[in-house]
Amino acid sequence: MPLLLSPWHLIELSYALVYAIACLGLNLLFGTTGLLSLGHAAYFGIGAYAGGFLHYFGPLTSLEAYLLAGVVGSTALAAVLGFLCVRAVRIQFTILTLALAQIVYSLFITGAAFRLFGGLGKGLYFLYEGGLYIPRFTILGSEFPPEEFIPVLYHVILVAFLLSTWTLWRISRSPFGVALRAIRDNETRAALIGLRLRRYRWCAFLISGAFMGLAGGLWGHLDRQITPEQVNWLFSARLVLATVLGGTRHFVGPILGAFAFVILHDIALRWTGHREVVLGLLLIAVVFAFPGGIAGSAAGLLARTRGGSR
Repeated sequence: MPLLLSPWHLIELSYALVYAIACLGLNLLFGTTGLLSLGHAAYFGIGAYAGGFLHYFGPLTSLEAYLLAGVVGSTALAAVLGFLCVRAVRIQFTILTLALAQIVYSLFITGAAFRLFGGLGKGLYFLYEGGLYIPRFTILGSEFPPEEFIPVLYHVILVAFLLSTWTLWRISRSPFGVALRAIRDNETRAALIGLRLRRYRWCAFLISGAFMGLAGGLWGHLDRQITPEQVNWLFSARLVLATVLGGTRHFVGPILGAFAFVILHDIALRWTGHREVVLGLLLIAVVFAFPGGIAGSAAGLLARTRGGSR
């Protein structure tokens, strides 16, 4: 792709791949387990901020350590908050995830998270208004000039996407994934056959948070800046929207939805003054065109085609 695409389109493709990782992680909880979270931006943001803080207040200079810090930080946060959230279900679960995520967001927008690092952190908060600027980290111990960095980073993101897709596919087809779908479809029956509902939901929440952290770390380094907006619930809503756009009941749905959302957003950017209006109209058109999600509508069309051919 670096040989076929312009630098701008290569960056857009990289964003779509990162979005896809995040949507796949979210859908393990949403589509597979049946729990809608409006607070997953918290784990996405922590995935970016954790390594950023280690860079500014520690010795971190490599992309591998940056991503590892993000995954560990987001997984730890998901373990704690998920333990509280899975005690509720349906709309109560959604509200609880939103409330806890907004508490995390307030720590960054008010500067409380920066003040943990003393005067230097407080000064950094006032300098960048809650954001962090990320330099080009070394990749596998090598430094790359600006013209080579994006193609190399693209390949890192591509590998992360392929590994994430393969891992989540295996999870969805494992006995654990079958148990999650059983809980989604009929939690009473799942409990009666011996499934420990809270434990399974908490594990799904934990895994989902880990992949959100990976996506957040990749996004932060691709964007080269981290802002509190990446922790806000509106970013969670975008991820949910992209996932639903593709279709939550099909494994490839979140991937298709992520790519569709990035493409629609890129089209809307051509109308700078009315970007959000154009994006909204485009999303409405796609939802009406594919009421079952892009993957669901494609599967239905394929089934009707096969049925007609018989």
